[in-house]
Amino acid sequence: MSANKLFNLSSAEAFTKLPVKLQNFFTKFPPAPLKEYAAEPTLTTAPNANPFLPNRHPVTGRTHEPLYSMRRQSDLFKLAYKFGIVDLMPPLANGKKFFAEKQAASPILKGVLYPKGHKWERTFTERKQKIQDALEQVDDILIKYRGRKYKQRLERRKEEEKKWI
Repeated sequence: MSANKLFNLSSAEAFTKLPVKLQNFFTKFPPAPLKEYAAEPTLTTAPNANPFLPNRHPVTGRTHEPLYSMRRQSDLFKLAYKFGIVDLMPPLANGKKFFAEKQAASPILKGVLYPKGHKWERTFTERKQKIQDALEQVDDILIKYRGRKYKQRLERRKEEEKKWI
């Protein structure tokens, strides 16, 4: 069921359309407009004690585990997201986020913005330039290693090419 369908219903009808897990949760812990929950750990007896956070007992001073484990918190939040009522949930421990909120908060990785690429991709232009330079100087290099006779043969070949043009 989408959030649009829930908005057209009265609050009691919408509540009955929610999954049993969410109904049970909101029965024990009323939604945000009716009750505000602490964003940080408080006393277990405090009226705004968050069921998702570890709270301290006022007498013994010991810290009690959260009433809902991280897995159960995650399940509840995903259900609430599906029905479009995430705003009614108490704040999560560790600033945990889901879906688009999580995507928006995460930084874009350097490797995505500026991919390293393969070595042949990074050195492609340099290699092409070296090859071009070497092709321009190929005659001088060959003359250097093959000697005077090769130079004469090249000159004759160039003269013959000029005749044909």
